[in-house]
Amino acid sequence: MTIAGYGDLASAFQTRHLTAQMKQDMARLGQELSTGRKASLASHISGDFGPVAGLEHSLKLQSAYAQSVNEAAIVLAGAQTVLGNVQDQAETLSGNLHLAISSQNAGLLHTTGVDARERFASVVSSLNTSLGGRTLFAGTATDGPALADADAILSDIMTAISGETTAAGVADQIDDWFKTSGGGFDISGYQGSNQDLGPFRLSDGEVATLSIKANNAEIRDVLAAFAKSAVIAEGALAGDAEAQKELLTRSSNDLLSVIDDLTSIRTGVGRVEARIEEKAASNAAEKSALELSYNRLTAADPFETATALQALYDQMESLYTVTARLSNLSFADYMR
Repeated sequence: MTIAGYGDLASAFQTRHLTAQMKQDMARLGQELSTGRKASLASHISGDFGPVAGLEHSLKLQSAYAQSVNEAAIVLAGAQTVLGNVQDQAETLSGNLHLAISSQNAGLLHTTGVDARERFASVVSSLNTSLGGRTLFAGTATDGPALADADAILSDIMTAISGETTAAGVADQIDDWFKTSGGGFDISGYQGSNQDLGPFRLSDGEVATLSIKANNAEIRDVLAAFAKSAVIAEGALAGDAEAQKELLTRSSNDLLSVIDDLTSIRTGVGRVEARIEEKAASNAAEKSALELSYNRLTAADPFETATALQALYDQMESLYTVTARLSNLSFADYMR
């Protein structure tokens, strides 16, 4: 009987080939175990990259939407905080004005005017709030303040009312300065853009916007209401306590009205915030579903990979053992 076998050179080449192949397989399995992904994706999906490419594109879109949703949530939360601060200032000043109006103390009128001026400055500062280098109430002009400095605004107003000697005249001039199109407020008060801040894309076909600017009619009304009492501290109607009291009364009545307007604005912002929160949750759920599908196509099962790696290690160890024994085999041992 003829027995076919390998020569020494052929055996050496075969051993080297097996060793190289096992090392390559071990490197591949080690990579899959560490990354959790198939090393040869093309082989795993039989060359059909369409579903994988589609899922990768959708995941990138979801990441972009998540960033946009997060930015929108930050901006809307900041706007809500600012509007809340403005409303708190209006409510506090309204209460202080009631006390001053009912008092017969002329000094209290001036003190209340000083308080109003400080609160007016606080409101202006709040409306100039910037988050992450983006001014909230300046429309698309996000790189600068929405309003001029409070002192500059009051200085312009004092010039406008300088010829008035009655509370009605002062109040009307202040209203004209703030509310007339192309008037003092548009010229030197508001420094932002007339275009709303660009929309935030929440998902395909759905956006969120912050359409409130510091030159909106409601905000103009707020500033005018504060200014009517703040000018008392600047010397408006000085020496005429009754006229000052009447002006504070007008300011108080206007504040009561703008407080309701601010409540409505904040309610609208709250609705957008709720929609953003809902969209964030739905986007997160959709992203999880996409990641699950993507993992089914590309992920390497860690248990199977570890098992295959261990089996390959045992196989290589056996090959080294046999090779070592063959290399030590002598002619005398062979003939036994």
